[in-house]
Formats: sequence, structure tokens, C-alpha cells
Amino acid sequence: MTARELVREWFEMCRTGEEARLDELATDMFVAHGPGGTADRAGFLVWLRWYPRAFTDRHTAVEDVVESGDRVVVRYTTRSTYRGGFLDLPAHDQPVRETGIIILRVDGDRVAETWFAANDLEVA
Repeated sequence: MTARELVREWFEMCRTGEEARLDELATDMFVAHGPGGTADRAGFLVWLRWYPRAFTDRHTAVEDVVESGDRVVVRYTTRSTYRGGFLDLPAHDQPVRETGIIILRVDGDRVAETWFAANDLEVA
């Protein structure tokens, strides 16, 4: 699987919340780093169950993919509808535009670690 294919599959997993895909796409020792701290696979699964319910109708445009060694850097824009559950902000079914950068450390053809930064507060 190429880096671009892996990125596409990763974003699709995050869109659908399909937990079984994590076994296919991530290593057993997967670690995610983000604004909320660091999470192992179990912690990431909690996020994966929550995110597709809080932000629906998601359409992601991958703007850039840059590969360097075992790292893949992705700049993206996602448009979605906010349904509630984020920072106690009430749901108003409002459109949301999220931009972010995610760095994936790849081991073979699976993601071993991610670092994530986005403009999540644009929901407010």
C-alpha cells in the first residue's frame, strides 16, 4: 500500500468509525498524540467511536502528502456537520470547516504513531 493509499484508508476509517479497520491499518503498539494528550489503541478507539457521531456528513480533501523516511505528513481540510458532544458546545447542526495536519509514522504498511493538530475550536 502506498503512502497516499494508507492516508486515504486512514481518513475513511475516521469518517466511518469502523473499528475493525484499526486492526488492518495500525500496529499493535499504535500510539496517537493530539491536543487531548497521548492515547494507546484503546484510547484511540474511544475517539474513533465518538468522532463520527459528533461530526457527520464529513468530506475530506487531502491538500498535501509529504513523505520522509518512515513519516508521512498530511495537510487536510474537512467539512462536516456538528451534531454535539464537543467541549459541551450545544449542537445546532452547523456546518464546520476543520483544517489540520497529521503526521503518521509508518511501520511497514501500517500506522505506528500519529501526531495531530487541527483548528477544532472553529466549531464555536
